[in-house]
Order: sequence, then structure tokens, then C-alpha cells
Amino acid sequence: MGVAEVALGRRNIYIIPSKTALGLVVIILLLFLLGVNFQNSLVYAVSFWLLALLLLNIFYTWRNLAGLVVTGVGIEPCFTGEKAVVEIALACPAKQPKFALQLAWPGQDALQVNLATTSSARVKLSHGTLHRGLFRPPRLQVSTRYPTGLALAWAYVELEVQGLVYPRPVAQTFAQTGEHSTTETEDGVEIAEGSSDFGGIRVYRPGDAPKHIHWGKYAQTGKLYTKAFVDYASHALWLDWQSLPLQGVEVRLSHLCSQVLAFHQEQRQYGLKLPGKTIAPGKGEAHKAQCLRALALYGVDDG
Repeated sequence: MGVAEVALGRRNIYIIPSKTALGLVVIILLLFLLGVNFQNSLVYAVSFWLLALLLLNIFYTWRNLAGLVVTGVGIEPCFTGEKAVVEIALACPAKQPKFALQLAWPGQDALQVNLATTSSARVKLSHGTLHRGLFRPPRLQVSTRYPTGLALAWAYVELEVQGLVYPRPVAQTFAQTGEHSTTETEDGVEIAEGSSDFGGIRVYRPGDAPKHIHWGKYAQTGKLYTKAFVDYASHALWLDWQSLPLQGVEVRLSHLCSQVLAFHQEQRQYGLKLPGKTIAPGKGEAHKAQCLRALALYGVDDG
């Protein structure tokens, strides 16, 4: 990990002339040789004037980066395969505006920023992700060719930020079996053949326990009736790692991630069971974030 705030200066800014600048150097040398050969003071003056302009340009290109302060602010969570959005804070001295600053990672998105009218700004830059877990962006390259493009100055910045990359949500289809016929009620899921709450009267069936026979109804009608009882399961649902008939860690995590998003969308109450970790049933944004974090960091050292 790097430091939280990086100030660019003499120790971390690199600068080289561009191809155009090298061509200008060749022209200056040719003019100087012509001045020496013909003893022409005007040619001397032109060659030294061009050399001074080139040196001044290199200095101002370096100065356009010097004093810039780069800070990593944070990374928005994303799913595997999506781009993680990194927020970066830029600041410079009030009397040293910065122009045409290029922020980029190799092979990723790039962004150009100007700090001409303000001394600070926050920008967002994205980087692709390949794996779930904690995403730490590589070194950020900050560069500039201002003011004329005759020189390139750049610096590398380590951003001390990390963000969560959730598993890719992919719902798997598989057969689900149950032992009881269930009915949804206001009290939860009604499980037939229970023993807790009175659920009504039904016709007697051979094998019914004598203690459940409704003798009052028998006295009225002369027919046997049985008192039925039901149990109520909670509306809360459990997403259980062990109950999934799926092979592979990432496949299970992807399915659980999909279920978390689906239950959250339906505003249902649910809990999550992973090997070594259990999250009690709940709902809402905070609960969803807690479950997704657990899935993202399963088997990963979060530091």
C-alpha cells in the first residue's frame, strides 16, 4: 500500500523531450554550425533563442505537475467483470493552476483535468475487475504535455484505497423439494399437520389421535370430526450454502449473490449462512450490503 496523500515534486516527476523537441534540437545544432561557418551573429541569436524557448518549455511542463497533490478517496463497490469507479481528489497551490493533466492506468480509461479556475477537484476514473474480493488499483500515471507538447512529464501515484468486488450475480436452476405442503398466511408460512395452533375442524380419518377428536361436534351431528392444528414458519428466508446442490465455490457465491439481490428487490426478510459465518435475517440496504460483503470476502483475507 502507498501513502494516503502524494505531493508531486522533484523526487517523483520524470520528464523527457518529445520527438518534435528532438527535431528542434537538430535544427538548433544546424543553425549553430551555420553561424560558426559564416560568422553570422544573427544566426547565433536565432539558435540561442530557440534553445532558450525549448528549455523554458521543459521547465513549464515540469512546473505544471509540481505541487500537485493526489489523494485516493474511495472506490464504489461493483460486481465481478464490471468497472470499479475510483474517486480521486486533486489539489494544487492557489497561484499555480494546472492545465491538461492526464490521469490513466495502462490499458484502461483515461481522463483529462484542468485546475485553472479552482485549486481542488474530485474526479472519478474506472478500472476493470476480474476477480471478486478486495480491489486495489495499480499505480496511477499522472502526466502532462502542457504548454506546447515539446516535453512529456509524468509521475506514478500509489492510491491507498480499496473497494469491494462482489461475485457476479448468476441465478442457477435446480429442483427444490419440500416435506410439507405450505400456504402463505399473515402469520408466515402455514405448515399443515402441525401441533401448535388450532386450524379448524376436518372429517375424521382413520389413525387420528383420540385426543384430537372433537366430541362436541360428535354430540351435535353424530359423526366423528378431528381438530386440526397448524404450525407457522417465519416469513424470513435463509440462503444456506450447505443446502445448495451446486458444485464450485464461485458458482455457489454467484447464485447466492443473485438471490440476495432478488430478495432485496422483493423487500423480503432473509438471512445468509456461509461456512464459518451466519448473518441473521433482516432486510434493507444495510443488510444487503452486509450480505454482499460476506459473499465478496468469502475465503479472502480482508487485511
